Amino acid sequence: MTSHSSSATSKGPSNWLAAIRFLAAFCVSKNIIEVPLSYHRQWRPYYPTYVLFQYNGTTHFARLRKYGSRYFFANRLKQFRRTHGIDDSVIMRFFAADKNTSFEVDVIGPIHRQGRPRSVQATRRHIFTADVIEHMMQHSFPLLLPPAALNFLFGSQKVILVQRGYGKRNQWQITMHDGVPSIAQPWFQYLYENNLMAGEEVIFFFRFDEHVWEVLFRKEVIWDEDLSN
Repeated sequence: MTSHSSSATSKGPSNWLAAIRFLAAFCVSKNIIEVPLSYHRQWRPYYPTYVLFQYNGTTHFARLRKYGSRYFFANRLKQFRRTHGIDDSVIMRFFAADKNTSFEVDVIGPIHRQGRPRSVQATRRHIFTADVIEHMMQHSFPLLLPPAALNFLFGSQKVILVQRGYGKRNQWQITMHDGVPSIAQPWFQYLYENNLMAGEEVIFFFRFDEHVWEVLFRKEVIWDEDLSN
């Protein structure tokens, strides 16, 4: 599990020759970014296996994957997100001196669809991200809440109000397991209803404006190469 908080940057590229090549949304529900049309024109039919993202002094490899006629920067973006605490939806600007396979990245955000003119930082905060693991599913282990989550349990609170998508709210019971506040039956039901598998993620936020927990998930994509194997 991780517990990070997003922050916006606007430093731009360190290479003054670099020009902005494209902008893309890095959505909270997906660890993928679609390759823009301009790069299809450059790379087709020999797409690179990996590209490089340079951000905050670190370099990350991102593997290209194919889904139908579309290509995405995909593998290792989970690690990129976690390394830099990008826990919400953001806009990413990609800079390069020419149209090659190495990009300097600038992150703008977080962004979120909301009707009120308040910033997402003021209304919603990332609490933690839970990995769905095989061992947990095989033995029906409850979700143990990390220390960061305890800041959002008030007093002797035994239930939390959870928002699951638009208009769907449920009460999830808090129980104790080995002395640690945990979620058992609602957690198992959530995994089952959303057909979540090992390797996927569940993200917990707290909405200050409505005083509820918000739960989202990230599913793995089945790529064309995976189907052919």
